[in-house]
Amino acid sequence: MKAQSLWSRARAYATLTPGERALLRLAEGLLCAGLVAALPIIADALSQQPVNWSDLARAALAAGATAMLLALNKYLRAHGDPPLASGADPGRPAV
Repeated sequence: MKAQSLWSRARAYATLTPGERALLRLAEGLLCAGLVAALPIIADALSQQPVNWSDLARAALAAGATAMLLALNKYLRAHGDPPLASGADPGRPAV
């Protein structure tokens, strides 16, 4: 399966497997982790100070580990989610 079709299916509120939902959560978490890791580089560049790479690596590792744990949590909890209604309108949440 292509990643593009996964994104389009998620955007259309199609039914996703627990693994697909966890993969989306992992992608979201890794994107946020990348932003967290980039902030010290930007701050150091703006303040004209040298970048402390060991602190940056620890922050990136911690953010990446957090993203992986959140994805694992989503995978484990998604098995208990109720299935979507088959006739539900994708534009509206089920009541």
